[in-house]
Amino acid sequence: MPKTDGFRIAIRAAVAGDAPRCAEIFLNGRRRAFPWQPPDRFRLEDYDACVHDEEVLVAEVEGRVVGFVSIDRPDRFINALFIDPGWCNRGIGSALLREALGRLEGTALLSCAARNAAARAFYENQGWTPVPPPGTTPSGEAEPLVLYRMSRAG
Repeated sequence: MPKTDGFRIAIRAAVAGDAPRCAEIFLNGRRRAFPWQPPDRFRLEDYDACVHDEEVLVAEVEGRVVGFVSIDRPDRFINALFIDPGWCNRGIGSALLREALGRLEGTALLSCAARNAAARAFYENQGWTPVPPPGTTPSGEAEPLVLYRMSRAG
């Protein structure tokens, strides 16, 4: 159990009862991460569609879910990483990312919006490498994305 800033972070598999809290974190996080989008573009229901058929891990502090990450094991892809705004910059995202990467045991991928400078700085600070170099956009994407890769021995 990671310990940061005097509090303990418990990471565990999400259960059905976590979905409403995760949906709230997802909604608020997307509105903060994509300020160029109209806020009503995002809805609570988007969470279920985003994590469908994925493994979801939650981070808890003192019994309250403060963040989550979703993993697509077959594609070795970390799909969503969102932290409650009140818990940002306190090690929660790093702990969830480490746990997700550990479960994927080796090379993993993730992507984020090219305009999301804070997320890009976070991933690069964690050792993730843009592939291909920044500035390229996968064809057909509505929002330009940056694909990241991390390789770790399993």
